[in-house]
Amino acid sequence: MSDNLMEKVNAFGEKLKIGGVEVGRKVTEGMSSMSFKVKEFFNGPNQVDKLVEDATSEAHEEPDWAMNLDLCDLINTEKVNSVELIRAIKKRIMIKIPRVQYLALVLLETVVKNCEKAFSEVAAERVLDEMVRVVDDPQTVVNNRNKALVMIEAWGESTGELRYLPVFEETYKSLRSRGIRFPGRDNESLAPIFTPPRSATVPESPHVDDIPRQFQQDVPVQGYTEEQTKEAFDIARNSIELLSTVLSSSPQQDVLQDDLTATLVQQCRRSQITVQRIVETAGDNEAILFEALNVNDEILKVLTKYEELKPPPVL
Repeated sequence: MSDNLMEKVNAFGEKLKIGGVEVGRKVTEGMSSMSFKVKEFFNGPNQVDKLVEDATSEAHEEPDWAMNLDLCDLINTEKVNSVELIRAIKKRIMIKIPRVQYLALVLLETVVKNCEKAFSEVAAERVLDEMVRVVDDPQTVVNNRNKALVMIEAWGESTGELRYLPVFEETYKSLRSRGIRFPGRDNESLAPIFTPPRSATVPESPHVDDIPRQFQQDVPVQGYTEEQTKEAFDIARNSIELLSTVLSSSPQQDVLQDDLTATLVQQCRRSQITVQRIVETAGDNEAILFEALNVNDEILKVLTKYEELKPPPVL
């Protein structure tokens, strides 16, 4: 790696401003952890449970979207058994630790939005029964109860898409008949939906018009302060610049095998999620919206460049 590139790596570490440790730890600790866990998956039993436990750990202050979407990618590429993963999520929902339970519900929602077979397996594994227990348990915190209700309502009203699985509509109607009040859904809070799966050749942004309206619902999206927005854009642009430099400065095979490349791709994907949240919460602020859309376009271009370097899949 050239001295000039190393200087950029070091400068990138300073610009990230994530706590004052060296860039290797900053970038790889969060973003490469999932790649390490995926490698671990094949080395022993019960690794699906371990992956789900890591994604829903009480140590997380908020959902780890990169980790959740990596799990979706593992399902879509058939590297994990989706039934086992749904069972593991169900077990985490059963745990009466509020943060773990909430993160498990969010992970479940993300999986069903991104994995074609997930609804059938949620029905077969009777996950809805456990969600109803969450609703009925007087010790359930309000946020978790509301989260379960919002998901049940969204699925229950999706009679067209889920007609072949009547349990979703039946569960929803059963709760309504008991007089359960649903909190309502916020149409501006969208869970990440990536189509096609992230392992596909060219990364694409979500096409909202192609997604059933019932599934465009509720994952908490908080507004960003001016300082947080600026920092998010800075981190995104630094990641784009450095990844673009790495892709252009090394032989193709070296780039694809370089740990730095993998961590920068993960950082760009994380930044893409953050930028998309900023778009969703920008409201009438046209300047922020315009800048966010431009940054998102830049991320898509550099990720497309990375994907184009990969050899075509063997048929």
